[in-house]
Amino acid sequence: MYRLTVHVTDVPRAEVRTGKKIKNTAGKWVEEVKQKIHNVLSYECRTRDEIAKKLGQIRSKYTIMKGIAGQHKVSKVDKEFIQISNIK
Repeated sequence: MYRLTVHVTDVPRAEVRTGKKIKNTAGKWVEEVKQKIHNVLSYECRTRDEIAKKLGQIRSKYTIMKGIAGQHKVSKVDKEFIQISNIK
C-alpha cells in the first residue's frame, strides 16, 4: 500500500468550530470559530495505477503547489509537491 500526499494552492478558507466557548463583545457565551486552510491532501492507495488516477482527479480539481525560489530548497524549485510513501 502507498500513501499519496499532495500540497495544493488556491484552496478557500473554511470555518472550523473549535468546541470552546468564548465571550463575544456583547458578553454572551458563543462557540469559537476559526478560519483554516486545508491545503494538504492525503490518500491511501493500493497500487501505482490507483495513485495515477487519484493524481488525475486532484489535478482536475486543484492546482498542485510548486517550489518557489527563495522560499524552498533549490532542489524543490519548480517541482510539484507530491510525495508517495510506502505504508504497511
